Amino acid sequence: MLIHALAIPGRRVSAAIVAGMLAAVTAACGATSRADTERLDVVTSMSVLADFAENVAGEHADVTSLVPVGGDPHVYEPVPSDSRRITDADVVLHNGLGLEPWFASLVSGSGREAVAVADALPTGAVDGDGKPDPHLWMVPPRAAAYVEVIADALAAADPDHADDYARNAGTYRAELDDLDAEVAATLATIPPQNRTLVTSHDAYSYFADHYGLEVVGTVVGFTTEEEPSAGTVSRLVDQIRVHSVPTIFVETTVNPDVIERIARDAGVAVGRPLYGDSLGEEGSGADTYAGMLRANAQALAEGLGG
Repeated sequence: MLIHALAIPGRRVSAAIVAGMLAAVTAACGATSRADTERLDVVTSMSVLADFAENVAGEHADVTSLVPVGGDPHVYEPVPSDSRRITDADVVLHNGLGLEPWFASLVSGSGREAVAVADALPTGAVDGDGKPDPHLWMVPPRAAAYVEVIADALAAADPDHADDYARNAGTYRAELDDLDAEVAATLATIPPQNRTLVTSHDAYSYFADHYGLEVVGTVVGFTTEEEPSAGTVSRLVDQIRVHSVPTIFVETTVNPDVIERIARDAGVAVGRPLYGDSLGEEGSGADTYAGMLRANAQALAEGLGG
């Protein structure tokens, strides 16, 4: 249509006029908007949040995690490039609730704002100092609340695709409902007398409450920054014996030495590693949130006689 308009008999249209007309049409069509030319740059503190963000963003964002897969967000030590990644990002997401003690200074140094995804969500478990358990993502219904917060954050940064983010979030929440039922069915096979859980750090209280397990004890509390005392280790060995716990578990992000020593002292087995603060490596079958929960359910069922 534009070509015919320019082909005016008896007249010569200058290149400058043609360029101006093309620019006007382009602007009118919105061809230079973010909606058509750019993807959001989304940076998250940890791999679990990155997986949530990828499911919500779909094709509209590039998502990366500061803490690499297999890393521990409790004790991560930022590198210089992390500040630059945050400064350059369109959306920055972290868990909050004290999970990442290194994150606040990193963000303040970048001059950017970040969304603390879990801060606005209702919590349950608290430690002896009244601090909340930050591991809310460990059960699908609470993970669905994370997804809503992330969808809102992406829509605020990119209103042109708000409907896509809302639709993707709805689809993913339905998948989380199915995942919840699948994990519950797997864990239901564990005999009542074996529904006891001992782990290397206290990251599974929401998980245990939701699926009808009892946390008998943990090596350390909500954060892996803690160091277990000899008295804590001795008491945990006693609890394992009193409750006849058949198998205890270590997470993939935690050094297994202490839990292996406790298992030897208590005369019990160490089960397959659990995923909590990180997804699994690519190809592990636990490299998505859904995959890591399935892997956890299977490891628990196997170790506890399901």
